[in-house]
Order: sequence, then structure tokens, then C-alpha cells
Amino acid sequence: MTAQIYQFVHAEEALEYTPAHEHQASPDLAVLPPELIAGLFDRLSAEDKRIVLQEMAIPVACLPNYTMYGVAGSIARKIAAAAGRRIVAEIDPTDLKNAVRFKLGAEILAHATFSLLRKFPHLSSYHRLSVAQFLWFCVLTLIVGLAYAFLDWSIFCAAASFLGGLFFLSIVALRALCVLEIKNPQKHSAPPLSDEDLPVYSVLVPVFREVKVLNQLIRALMRLHYPEEKLDIKIIVEQNDLAMHKALGGMRLPDWFDVIVVPCGSPQTKPRALNYALQFARGSLLTIFDAEDVPEPDQLRKAAAQFAIAPADRACLQAELAFYNSNENWLTRQFTVEYAVLFKLLLPAFVREGLPLPLGGTSNHFRTAILRRLEGWDPYNVTEDADLGFRLSRCGFTTSVLDSVTYEEATLVLGNWFNQRARWLKGFMQTWLVHMRHPIKLWREVGLYGWFALQAITLGIVISALFHPVLFGYAIYVLVTGHLMDGTDSMFLTVVMGLNIVVLSLGSAVSILAGAKGLKRKNISGWWFILATMPVYWILISIAGWMAIWQLVCKPHHWNKTSHGHSRFQLRL
Repeated sequence: MTAQIYQFVHAEEALEYTPAHEHQASPDLAVLPPELIAGLFDRLSAEDKRIVLQEMAIPVACLPNYTMYGVAGSIARKIAAAAGRRIVAEIDPTDLKNAVRFKLGAEILAHATFSLLRKFPHLSSYHRLSVAQFLWFCVLTLIVGLAYAFLDWSIFCAAASFLGGLFFLSIVALRALCVLEIKNPQKHSAPPLSDEDLPVYSVLVPVFREVKVLNQLIRALMRLHYPEEKLDIKIIVEQNDLAMHKALGGMRLPDWFDVIVVPCGSPQTKPRALNYALQFARGSLLTIFDAEDVPEPDQLRKAAAQFAIAPADRACLQAELAFYNSNENWLTRQFTVEYAVLFKLLLPAFVREGLPLPLGGTSNHFRTAILRRLEGWDPYNVTEDADLGFRLSRCGFTTSVLDSVTYEEATLVLGNWFNQRARWLKGFMQTWLVHMRHPIKLWREVGLYGWFALQAITLGIVISALFHPVLFGYAIYVLVTGHLMDGTDSMFLTVVMGLNIVVLSLGSAVSILAGAKGLKRKNISGWWFILATMPVYWILISIAGWMAIWQLVCKPHHWNKTSHGHSRFQLRL
């Protein structure tokens, strides 16, 4: 089947599907003309709409004992036959998709954008601050201003340093949780499922300005070792992405691929696109891959097998992310150390301790029904993955790790890296603000350790990133000169600064040790220069942190695009 995608008549006009082949109707079925299809939408029930979106079938006549359906395409015909539906007519897939757009488009888009805000307003980052948070922010600002005005400068600096040290201490605790684990975690593989027992699997792949890696992506998806009749792959394209439309229009895709076009709107974010496509997904299991991803071919089978033996409250499995260009330059090596700590140490430790997992933005596998019950992703949060991980935990569901790897391209251009990191840190702040609107309720839902894990993963990382260079420089000054910046040498201030120096030194050492241990688990050795220069990398993270603060104030829902296809390394597929 040739990829059926929309072409633009005008930038602001509706899109029209233009298939590159003529629809071949079955000789024993009637063919519904386009002018009759729109009228079929006038009396659809909620279940009928689900069937239209997910199965490409629509009721054409209702009799007392049964309903007769029209189907669009060979996949829809097989699904309807398996469900025991009586098929009396065929519809050109292009005509049905156009009718869906005209009749249900506004409803689908509104659901993708506002469903979480309407059902769980306290869990949406549509508003940056609640009223209570705004008042607390004003009070804290007043306290800091008064302290700055009336306290001695050295005492003010020491107090600020002490408070900053508490956040660094939280990061030290996380790294220590990883480093102090003596043995490698045991990997438990579930028995494989036969093709007959495998469920239908939906794969959502949002692509935006990713022409450079499109061929690699399609080859990677074609390599997935899963029954074709049970695959439901959705390539998600933004309406205004002309280059992607043109690139996809020249490809011939199998029947189990479908192109979903997300109408223009605000916010133009990855989670909004995912929410839009979620309404078309027909699999009982679902995963997400990014445009540059190359998952291991058996990843879906492993996830399906693990879900089959998992408890009913296991909502998500997070696969490991790794880079195929780890050794390209200093920046990609530092990025590799981060991911080694996260996926080889931190997430397994969180699973071991029963803590909420901050999900990665790709290769997380879900039970689709649970994902829909939680209204999908927050379209206004730019780290929708971490937010969803905490939301799953708050709603009583669990997450675990999957013993499978997805390879992707590490960002190797500094400007591109700054955009990506600023978005991540801004999203951590959004996530903290959302889940801390009711701190006591959060405590009750995730427990004491889960509550502190949220503080460390979100606010702790952000504060550490913002102030690490300042406090580290101040500590070095005290060590070199032997006194505080104003020459004061009181016992109290000396003790405070001494404790902070210990925390900073311990934090640096533990972070470097965690990096070394993560690399060892990835069978990477000899990166001592990379580990030794990690403090330089932290300075770059600090710059990105201040960019994130500015964007949170001025552009809270803006999605900094990370471009791909810059690497000179490619995987052979």
C-alpha cells in the first residue's frame, strides 16, 4: 500500500487525502460514494466512533437483530470479519478519513488537547502555578528579600549555600542508591508467547522535521519481529510539516502502517500529537518510538511476554535507551555516561525500592486501557514522560524496566544540546509544580520515599544545575583563601561552609563513581578523561538550566525541537 497522506491546498485550508493508487473494491460488496459517507456520522454512538477511528469500519444500516458495516481497506475487512460483523459495503480509505476529519476532527483534537485538563485539572500543567503556590512564592520572595536587606552578607551567603547543599544532598542520595548496590540486578525473562497468543500492538511514532532519519526509521520499524496482522504502526505528522508530507508521499508502506495527520493548533507539542493518535490506536498494548530510534527487533515480543505474567496494575515497561554514536565526540560521551547511570543504575534501583519511575520519552510500553483511563499525556508539559511516570504511581499503577535496548542518536551539536536540555529542565519544573500542588495528598499516594524521590528527580536536579557552579566556585574560594569572601571567620559560618564543601566533594565523587559503574555495566572502559571532565559538563547543564527558567516564564509550553541526522555514524539495518 502506498502511504496515504494529506497534501495542502493552502496553508490554512483543510487537507485532502490523495492516495497514489486507485482503491480496489471487492466485487461482491457495494462501494459507498463520498457524498453518502458524511451522513453516516450523524447518529454514531461513542462505541461506533471508536470503531470508526480504530478499526476503519462504520455502520451503514441498523436492523433489529444486527448492524451492517462498511469497511475501508483490507486491514479493516479482516478486523470486522474477526469481530463477526456483517460487511455489506466498502469505502475508499481516503474518503472515510476525509469524513472523519470533517465530522469528528474538532472533537478528536479537543480531546487530545483538553481531556486531561478537564478530567484531572490538578494534574495538568496548563496553569504554571496554583493560587496557593503563587502565594507561597510571593512569601518566599519576600523572606529572601528581607534576608538580603537585613542580614550580614556572609550570613546570607552561608544560609543560601546551606539550603543549596540540601538539594545537592538529595542528588548524592540518589547516586549513592545506585553505587552502593553490590551485585548486578538479575534479569528475569518471561517465557515467549506464540504468534497466536500475542496481542495487537500499536506503535506511535511522532515525527516532526525528521526527513534526514526517515529512511532509517522505516527500516527499523520494518525489522520489528511481530506478526504483521497484529501490528498497528501510526506515523504521526504535523499538518504544517510540508517536508515530512513530501517525504512520506514518496514511500510505499505496508498495510499495517498508517499516517496520522495532527491538525494545526496550540500547543504544538509531542504529547498533544501522541494524544491525537492514541484515539486511533487499536492495540491492547502500545509503545512509542522517536524518529531516530532503532529498537531491537524482538522488543515488542519481550514486552508482550512480560505483560502477560505481570500483575494487572503493571501499567508500563521502560526499555533501555542507548546511543549508536556514543564515541563521536566529548559531548556524546558525556551524554552516554548520563544514560548509563539512568538506565543501568537509577531506574533498576527505583524498581527495586518500589519508587515511581521517571519515564524516558521513547520505548515505554503501556497497557492501552490504563493509558486511556489516565487521559494519556499532558500536552502542556514538555517532559510528558517523567510527568506520566509519576501520575501512574499516584493512581496506583506500577512501572518496571524491560530487558531490551533502543538505539538512538546522541545530540552532538552544542546548540541542539542546549535546546534539548533546557526543555528537559523546564519540564522537570513543570512536573514538580504540578505534583506539588497538594504535597500532603502526594505523600499519601506515593509514600514517603516516593515523595522524596520526586523532589530529587525534579526540583533537586534543577536547583543543583542552577547553582552548582556558583556554590562550587565559592567553596573553592574558601578553600584557597581560608576565609569567607568578606574576611569573616566566625565558627558558625566556617562550619556551614565546611559542611557544604564536604557535600559538594562527596556529590562529585559519588557522581563520578556512578558514571564509572554505569559504563562498566555497558562494557565501556578507558573513559577516565570523560569522567574527570564531568564538572565541565555540569557547567553546560547549569547554562541550560537558566535558559529553562527564562522559558518557563516567557514560553512555558514551547517545545524546543531537537533535530537529528547530524551523526556520521549509522546503524546497518
